[in-house]
Amino acid sequence: MIQDKKTHKILITGATGFVGRHLILQLANTYNDADILTVNRNVEKAQKLFKDIKCKHILSNEYESIIKFNPETVIHLATLSTSRNDMEIIKPALEANIEFGVYLLSALSKCNNLKLFVNTGSFAEYRMGTDKINAAYLYAATKSAFRYFVDYYSNLAGFKYITAVPYTIYGGNDTSKKIMDYIRESISAQSPVKMTKGEQVLDFIHISDVVNLFVKVIENRQNIAAKLPNGENFYVGTGVGTKIRDLAKLIEKTENKKCNIEWGGLPYRQMDVMYAVAPIEKNNMIIDWKSKVSIEEGIKI
Repeated sequence: MIQDKKTHKILITGATGFVGRHLILQLANTYNDADILTVNRNVEKAQKLFKDIKCKHILSNEYESIIKFNPETVIHLATLSTSRNDMEIIKPALEANIEFGVYLLSALSKCNNLKLFVNTGSFAEYRMGTDKINAAYLYAATKSAFRYFVDYYSNLAGFKYITAVPYTIYGGNDTSKKIMDYIRESISAQSPVKMTKGEQVLDFIHISDVVNLFVKVIENRQNIAAKLPNGENFYVGTGVGTKIRDLAKLIEKTENKKCNIEWGGLPYRQMDVMYAVAPIEKNNMIIDWKSKVSIEEGIKI
């Protein structure tokens, strides 16, 4: 149990999303004395999801309420995640991934209690490796662009920020399908499920490990704010890559059934990420965190 001398005020965006839902539940179980405020497009949804958890919910445009709350830590999870690249997705992507965040940062710049802003990036920002940002999708490009706004407001208001970069998350109950879901569904499919050649090597990390990373960051917030350089990245993965074809074999072994997949039935995306494995050494060194759930265990779960 984490004990604070005073109530720790935590603001969370994207609380009703996949990671956010699990994080709220984990924080409720971990923190005995935390004041949690969630910022939402749909307050009723948040109230319904977290009806048994002590936290407050406001709309995403209630900036005065954010200033009045005056958080110490912000976990910014809200995002529009998509691999689409068409013109129709441009406006909603910019509104969700940049415009909302900039308004949020503007309000937070008036919060004198704010010490740490935890931004959330994407492994798709690093199509050619983590040495340099090279976005694979429009979505990833918006995440990269938003970093400049975080940096500006950090310098303006004097708070520290870091960016958590999750890799391929799975597990739990998600509302959107992921690659593992499509592979599992192929087992009972009458017609072969069309997929790419499946040569992509990805770092599959269980949702419980992702949530534990955010909890560790909150737990170590004072050291992070005091000692780390601004904009430090935490790559949230296992450090182990699994080829999608091999993932299908692992699922077949666990289920003791054959997948019905037409490998090569779909082309790769124009700038698909072919290799994305998290460099994890820094995580263990700085915040004493590393993943606990192996891909084999995660599939069984």
